[in-house]
Amino acid sequence: MKSILLLTSLLFFGFAESHAQTFYLKISNIKSTAILRIAFYKKENKFPDEGKFAFAKEVKPSKTGEVTLTFTDIPVGEYALALYQDSNGNKKLDTNIVGYPKEPFGFSQNIKPKFAAPAYEECKITFNANNTTFSIKLID
Repeated sequence: MKSILLLTSLLFFGFAESHAQTFYLKISNIKSTAILRIAFYKKENKFPDEGKFAFAKEVKPSKTGEVTLTFTDIPVGEYALALYQDSNGNKKLDTNIVGYPKEPFGFSQNIKPKFAAPAYEECKITFNANNTTFSIKLID
């Protein structure tokens, strides 16, 4: 009987631990309602290489200033986020001659790149039951 109760408890707590959480992403310094393209990277992806992310989201903000996006389909885990606002709608991040973005962009942990793109370790966040809300301020 004790082993059945233990097994039932383990199954219940195991299920509760893996149960989906809601991921909130607060984005500030939005200057227009152009589409935001958000990429979620796992450690094994080539952060922040466009096209090598774990999965991506596309959202059109309803207003300028600050918005909070809600995602219910993000698996719990560790990620680094990169996002940009596709001002001209061409589905790519436009850069100048030296490779610096010409469109608003940002990274998790609000890392501001100096001479190169940031590393995964600098931008990583942990999404779990205790950590559900993250903020990124767009750099323009």
